[in-house]
Amino acid sequence: MRGYGKIITINDTAVNSYETTSISCTLSSQLKRNDILQLGTIKRVDQNLLTITQGIKIYTLDKISELPNTAECNVAKLEDPNYNFDVFWNMMNENYPFFSERKMDWLSIKEKYSGKIKNKTQLRHTLKSIIKQLNDGHTTLIVPKKNSAFPHYRTNHKTAVLENEILGRYVKNPIRFGTSIKGNGLLNYGITENNIGYIQINNMLFFSDKYKNPDALSGYDYLFGYLNASESNPNHFEDEKSGIRTLMGKIIKELQGTNAVIIDLRFNSGGYDLVSLEILRHFIAEETKLYSKKAKLLNGYTEPEFVSILPADTTYNKPVFLLTSHQTASAPEVLSLGSIAIQNITRIGSNTEGIFSDILEKKLPNGWILNLSNEIYQDINGTCYESIGIPPNKKINYSHNENVFIRKLKKKIDNGDEAIEMVFKLIDK
Repeated sequence: MRGYGKIITINDTAVNSYETTSISCTLSSQLKRNDILQLGTIKRVDQNLLTITQGIKIYTLDKISELPNTAECNVAKLEDPNYNFDVFWNMMNENYPFFSERKMDWLSIKEKYSGKIKNKTQLRHTLKSIIKQLNDGHTTLIVPKKNSAFPHYRTNHKTAVLENEILGRYVKNPIRFGTSIKGNGLLNYGITENNIGYIQINNMLFFSDKYKNPDALSGYDYLFGYLNASESNPNHFEDEKSGIRTLMGKIIKELQGTNAVIIDLRFNSGGYDLVSLEILRHFIAEETKLYSKKAKLLNGYTEPEFVSILPADTTYNKPVFLLTSHQTASAPEVLSLGSIAIQNITRIGSNTEGIFSDILEKKLPNGWILNLSNEIYQDINGTCYESIGIPPNKKINYSHNENVFIRKLKKKIDNGDEAIEMVFKLIDK
């Protein structure tokens, strides 16, 4: 697989995936041959080339005659902490393109730790410390725990309270759809007293009605439960796209008579790029090239893929105001990135977080999961905003710290939300 450090073997009974580096080739997952479509839509281009499509992502695979001679079979080696460190270092070295942006000397990391890891506990602390220094929200280490289906994280439920307060202040009879990761409405919308449409989008997934979670699940348990239910279905990306397309079509028709629309992404922490693109389709008048992306190779990059969108059946072509904060991360940043190419969209708030790449999931030899960024996104002018974030046209100095950001917004809400009030003033000019 070009640019992703993976090898897939396919025979009559099984489909095996391997993680590869210059020093390793480790079995990471296995499927029955009949379940091959869980990988995505597979197309044989010719005898030596396959493509696998997952949603809007297309992966290219070149045929090879055999697995590398680094394919492991020694169980003791798989658990060796120094070997796992070396595989981790090479995985990052061969796939991660942002050491310069993240101000890290990767060669010095190898010199400092290679051959010096004494046990599994030290390995875990070392890897987590290195990853923390990167300050990349898409690069994480997950150490699976016994009797736990999913890793457990905390979510800030104060954010959901603030989302509701903003909605209640500005929209008389808001309409709510779905459930976000924070337990609030997934997408909430309505019309303000001065005839401005307001759309609050709090995640870029959960838009399909086919993968319902028990009501008791919340936070990241809700996220991983939804992903677990959906990803066994080869068409789950289409389900997600269909869900947001139907919903946005309804909303845009209802907001046609407004003077402008506000899209609030300040509390949106991620999801699928395809949801962001589907939303943007409702705010363009013609086919629009939005951005390009390419994946890291050991010595270079894959060919850039240029992403364009066509207008939806019903579109909104009056002024649009996009609200962002430092908490706007990942998939909603792709919407922000695409907005640079759309003239009637004005961004208000703070720079987004600056993590654009799809998460590349890798498995270390000992079974630990390494997630990392391996793709470079660039706007229509060739600018990459990794670690910097998409800048606003009208700046508000929101705090980078989520708790401080939420607390200050909540404190000021009785006197009006600064970003929304700024939109009102701009419309009145």
